Amino acid sequence: MSATGTDNGIVGRVEGPFAPPEPPAWDAEQGSPAPAPPTNGDRRDRRRLGEILVDAGVLDEFQLMTALEDSQPEERLGATLQRLGYASDQQIALALATQLRLPYVDPVSDPPTPEAIALLPGRLAERHGVLPLRIEGGRLMVATADPADLLALDDVRTAAGVRSLEPVVATASAIDRSRRRAYRQDQAGEALEELDAEADAVDPAEFEVDPGTVEQPVIRLVDGLLADAITARASDVHVEPHEDGITVRMRVDGLLREVRELPRSLGRQVVSRLKIMGRLDIAERRLPQDGRAVARVDAEEVDLRISTMPTMYGETVVLRLLPRGAERLELDQLGLPPSARSALTNALERPQGLVLVTGPTGSGKTSTLYASLSAVTDPTRNVLTLEDPVEVQLPGVNQTQIEPRIGLTFARGLRHVLRQDPDVVLVGEIRDQETAALAVEASFTGHLVLATLHTNDAPSAVARLSDLGADPFLVASSLLLVVGQRLARRTCTDCAVPDDPDPQTLKLAGLTQRTEADARFRRGAGCARCEQTGVRGRTAIGEVLPISGPLRDLIIERAPERALAQQARREHVATLRDEALARAVEGEITLDEALRVTPEPPDEIARCERCEEPVADDHVACGACGHDLIGTRCAGCGRGVEPTWSTCPWCRASLNA
Repeated sequence: MSATGTDNGIVGRVEGPFAPPEPPAWDAEQGSPAPAPPTNGDRRDRRRLGEILVDAGVLDEFQLMTALEDSQPEERLGATLQRLGYASDQQIALALATQLRLPYVDPVSDPPTPEAIALLPGRLAERHGVLPLRIEGGRLMVATADPADLLALDDVRTAAGVRSLEPVVATASAIDRSRRRAYRQDQAGEALEELDAEADAVDPAEFEVDPGTVEQPVIRLVDGLLADAITARASDVHVEPHEDGITVRMRVDGLLREVRELPRSLGRQVVSRLKIMGRLDIAERRLPQDGRAVARVDAEEVDLRISTMPTMYGETVVLRLLPRGAERLELDQLGLPPSARSALTNALERPQGLVLVTGPTGSGKTSTLYASLSAVTDPTRNVLTLEDPVEVQLPGVNQTQIEPRIGLTFARGLRHVLRQDPDVVLVGEIRDQETAALAVEASFTGHLVLATLHTNDAPSAVARLSDLGADPFLVASSLLLVVGQRLARRTCTDCAVPDDPDPQTLKLAGLTQRTEADARFRRGAGCARCEQTGVRGRTAIGEVLPISGPLRDLIIERAPERALAQQARREHVATLRDEALARAVEGEITLDEALRVTPEPPDEIARCERCEEPVADDHVACGACGHDLIGTRCAGCGRGVEPTWSTCPWCRASLNA
């Protein structure tokens, strides 16, 4: 394998502009390294660090001279280049590996062994910025971002009690991430051993936890679980008791994965610790409870929503993780096509009206609303929100937390918010008839209202408002635009390979032979970066439906969802399935993922019998190939008919026209 000057996460030999020698050969069975190349003057690259970077094309001569002149006292050239933005930490590490003839590694993709971690105290490893990786025959491999710091390496060798060290080069950020995770796992293992020993001496049926005397091992274990969840980018953590033990699962990129199995005897202690964090009643095990907490993990604050539920084998706990200070998305980062983004921007620039974002739970509706707020928030506007919960704190926005336990519901909060002279109001969710009516009336009387609904797609959101009792005339007059949304898992770019979907999947997707021939389907093969899943991160799939004149007429007439969807297709509004298939064709997501996350079209799509391209009910000829559609399809219901028929046998429409 090879690594380049970009952060691709590949470990091993470095080719191209940076060309250090082959890394030590590790025997797969024996685990013993070949002797490391000496780092004396005879084996080093005679070029300076800056010269290596210039020769590699990372810098030009002017940037190098600027960095040398701007360097602070006692500041190394690599640190100066990173501060000025001329080179990345990986490019500096690769240049150091080239200069000193040392291997380059990525400890995130190639994690350290527990035996090596046990040799060096975590505080010492953190102080010197190193990470022990392997130990064999008294020789310890150590990753460092500064292999020229011989005093630090000598201190590490003495503390580890080994015969010699084998330094390898890695970036400081990768060392820090891998070190935190490795030492947390080591501490979690110790905590489990201590808790196991204590549990053997205690009858689980009689175990009680006093909030003032929670044992330190439990705290370390729970803190380790939270830290692992944040590192894995998990949105939820599930602690689930069953007959044989306690299963810990995390939801990453929308799907649950099992990460740890705990002894059944520790269930009460772990649940009690989580209850204490959420200020819940640890003695109450028969009723569900909900709470909130703030946890600090690796200097990062995380808001926790804690929910407990009694089950057959004990209480299950679900934690929702909401990192504070999460980066806020902008409209151009949502992944919407240019035409859809333009329609959404135009709606947000209106002084009044209603903008709806719809989709199931976990489809990214809140992120889209926050991105929309960032586009409308300025000193000339008073922006207020009603949320449950407030997930991200927005500067310049007055945010209110809904508290149903004290009577502060969306409906009651919206009535009072309208007395606060707002220009823009965000309603976290329209749940009931009163909230729907108030939101529509507020948008009709001079306010821009942004809200969410739980519906299957954009056209069904209009019908949902009517079902909730909103006046169709007011809905038609105030509704500006509806965004239907889903989240799809991205194909991991580090291990993506060409994919050849099976014919049944292609048929289910409704792709034509022409589209299939031009497609660039890809699938992740699995690597360390994506934890062998083939996917990493998610992207939004959006269906943007502007409310046109014909759609307003249909809304006033209380037309069914099918009629609204057909009119949207006539206006060339791409459905969620269309957008997802377009992403799959480009290789951003897999074809299976596109079919999984998007709903099936409400009706079978009519297609040209010659080229299989989609055609609308009112088309008389195929726009792709020009095939005459008259006499082959009913204009009323879209079904195929015989040339000799005069009346459609399904909808009674006349075929003579």
